[in-house]
Amino acid sequence: MARGTVELRNASQSAEIRFEVLEGYDSTGTWLDEVCKASDAHRNELGFLARSIFEQFARRDGLYVLLAQTSAGQQYAGHLLFDRHFPRAHVRQMFVLEPFRRFGAASQLLDHLRHSLTQSCFISIYARVAEDLTSANAFWHKQRFYVQRSEKGGVTRNRQILVRCHELDSPQLFPASGVNDHNPLGLVEPAANELPMYLLDMNVLFDVQPRRLRRTEVVGLFQAERMNFCRLAISSEIRDELQRNLQSRHTDPMEAYIETFPCLPVDQPDEADGIFSKLATLIFPQAAGHRPLTANERSDIRHVITAIQHDLAGIITNDAAMLAVAPEIEQVYGVQVLSSGAFELEESAARSDEAFETAEKDTLRLLSVTTDAEPAVRAFLSQKMHLSGSAIATNWLPIETQGGRIAFRCAVWSGSACIGYVTWPAIVAPDSMTIARAAVDESHPQAIGAARILLKHLVDRLSSTGPRQLKLEVPPNQSHLREVGSVLGFVGSPQGHHFVKSALGQVLTQATWSAGQAALAAKGGPRLPAQAPTYNGPDQQLIAHTPDGNRVHVSLDRLESLLAPTLFCLPGRPAIITPVRRVYAEPLLGHSRQASLLPQTSASLYADRIYLSQPSTLKHFKRGTLMFFYESGKDGGRSQVVAVGRVREAYLRACDALDVSDLQQSVLTTTNLTDIGRSAMKTVTIFDNIFPLPNPVDLKVLKRLGCGRPNDLITTHAISDEQLQAILSEGFGRG
Repeated sequence: MARGTVELRNASQSAEIRFEVLEGYDSTGTWLDEVCKASDAHRNELGFLARSIFEQFARRDGLYVLLAQTSAGQQYAGHLLFDRHFPRAHVRQMFVLEPFRRFGAASQLLDHLRHSLTQSCFISIYARVAEDLTSANAFWHKQRFYVQRSEKGGVTRNRQILVRCHELDSPQLFPASGVNDHNPLGLVEPAANELPMYLLDMNVLFDVQPRRLRRTEVVGLFQAERMNFCRLAISSEIRDELQRNLQSRHTDPMEAYIETFPCLPVDQPDEADGIFSKLATLIFPQAAGHRPLTANERSDIRHVITAIQHDLAGIITNDAAMLAVAPEIEQVYGVQVLSSGAFELEESAARSDEAFETAEKDTLRLLSVTTDAEPAVRAFLSQKMHLSGSAIATNWLPIETQGGRIAFRCAVWSGSACIGYVTWPAIVAPDSMTIARAAVDESHPQAIGAARILLKHLVDRLSSTGPRQLKLEVPPNQSHLREVGSVLGFVGSPQGHHFVKSALGQVLTQATWSAGQAALAAKGGPRLPAQAPTYNGPDQQLIAHTPDGNRVHVSLDRLESLLAPTLFCLPGRPAIITPVRRVYAEPLLGHSRQASLLPQTSASLYADRIYLSQPSTLKHFKRGTLMFFYESGKDGGRSQVVAVGRVREAYLRACDALDVSDLQQSVLTTTNLTDIGRSAMKTVTIFDNIFPLPNPVDLKVLKRLGCGRPNDLITTHAISDEQLQAILSEGFGRG
């Protein structure tokens, strides 16, 4: 038996209740009448079970009874029915009487079962929960039971049943699947010593010597390796060729230099082999069927085959023929062909310069770290973050080479003080994670603002070119980065110093679903369903496969949050068009292509923002609805649909109850709320996953689609699925 104590209070009295868990038929058998009575009274939640079933389970030690020791004496409080077949157990029924709920009674029952099963080396526990039982699903989710699959329930009620699983912390021969609440998509984290490896071509090795034209590029390449962005290797063919050339000379510095690199064997493939002939035709089409390949051309092909056979990230060469067909080689074989200059950033790409106004009216600046700013950033990392000199030199502060930068380096400044910093490499292997490092000075009053700026900038930059996998490393005691990261879809153990994220970076429609699904999987992310499912609500469970092949069920709402920024514009998903005036549109949505000289508003610091409207519009803002923002033509506005987002939550709030903190995520203030109407109440809508439309949809197009009449665009209104798909096609399908 297990006992626990809680204090149960109401308005008139304070009483201590002690719970006791009974197990074994000798103890539970006397309470079977109470158990059956409670089960029968709650058939809608629990289903019907005959008394004989409870009797059988009790005799097999598959019934726990929860007793409450109250001032009125001992009484039945709840029960847990389960069966065990090693190595798994199934919860068949769990119930707690209403007066004893929300005091940890159900958790105590479940913890008792968990402890017993762990002691017996069980692997997992399963529970079946109807999808429409929102409170029950919230409880099981909180207890770390993830959705493993979805099944059809009985014909009578026609319910969808979620089969939930919890993996126990038992000593196991095989490790857990990796799918848990801290990593719901089962993202595969790179090992600490596992970095993408590239094979060096002979011409790149010689370019490191003085007075060579590409020397500065190659110096940047080797600096990238020293900063642990990648690993470099040579082939046995290069080593053998240098040794042959050495026969005519006594010494060769290059021959000694290459001994410092890992060496991979080069097979001598049959030139009639399929992969050799395909690569020969692809790389050297002018030779195919016209002349024999030269020795150098054969060597180039063998090097590509070596990279493929050894599962390398790619090959680095300055050969023009190979670089010309690099995209085709990567698409077919998953191997990058890069020049030595690919590891350096162009100056325009590396530059960041943005200003943000906080709710306290302070200004924070996000700037690229120049050589002049390096001492201040180094002091921040050393004195504030307490990082060692070696960690700073090898991981955190990549130096600039003569040719340029090998990594993005951005810092947030409050006045002259560096209060936050982030860095990530210029190039990433196709299916590898980008490893970024970030830190903020949590002692500074604007630390949370700095965390929002850094992580939003990181995710926006990386996802702007399509799907990415990201690992974020942080120093100890970085609660602000953890909090902001969780909003942006980062997941990881609370005790760890790193988090992972999969970013899709695209709006998926029925037409683009297949391509987006393939691109995400190709970049090492989860594999989405092959076909776009029909929308059935924000809590509908979608089947995804983790990178290592495990099948998981994730709700649509959570999947969009984890893969953010993204929107799944599924067939049948509700959508609305809502107006916004020009003066508020750009600060709220960030859709203008012209950079502003003024600091961005506090709303731009947030991934989830607030849209305020009249109380009559509340009915339109249901969770999961797609919001299209129409910038009205008033005061020089565009008269266009300019952006789309997702409704997270909506509620009514009295204007006099809204204070400064409530409006940080909005572009309105307590003084200009009347600009959107004088009603005493306002609809407060929280929305996220904002995508400016690459091709804003003009008013004339909206009129053609039947949703651009004057009365349609002065307030929020719903649009049909046909109109939704047409606007998406116009907004994302061209240009």
